[in-house]
Amino acid sequence: MKRNLMGLFMLISLAALLLTGCTSDTTEDDTMSEEGPVTKEKSELSFKTIDVGEAPNSVQEWVEKNRKEETKKVFHAEGKTYVIIMLGQKSTGGYAVTIDEMQLEKIVSPESKAGKGTVHVTYHTIAPEEGSINTQALTYPMAIAELEGTRDYEYQFSEQGKQNELKGSNNEEMGDPVHPDKLTGS
Repeated sequence: MKRNLMGLFMLISLAALLLTGCTSDTTEDDTMSEEGPVTKEKSELSFKTIDVGEAPNSVQEWVEKNRKEETKKVFHAEGKTYVIIMLGQKSTGGYAVTIDEMQLEKIVSPESKAGKGTVHVTYHTIAPEEGSINTQALTYPMAIAELEGTRDYEYQFSEQGKQNELKGSNNEEMGDPVHPDKLTGS
């Protein structure tokens, strides 16, 4: 009985988390520049996590060719944007990656600093605990997010740390922004 209640509680919590991650509220961040205050708009982007088999053939083919590599990539294909995070080839099971949120940040004023914007992609990874018993097989953990339309922005990836701190903030480098590539069907 307790086990069923715990499972139900976890399912409801997960559903609530997923639903709240798809909001579209906008916030502004004001800082100063020589021309006056810099106003940034931040808005959550709605996305859907998909399996590789649900992606267009061109994306599936790219993933198949590159699945052994640890990489982050953004593609435009068939009128949509695909954000891909691959952990590369792993020798055991127990690894996973999940995209938690995507947030568009744009500078809206002053006009001289206004630009297209940057999509901040926050994700987290799971690795097997040291000493745990796992499947001994080659695995290729990855996450693919699908966004409606072709979002032509820079994409900045940040990994959520084990204590809810973002890797990339403070002293650690976040890495270079990723620019979308266009894939055509085969």
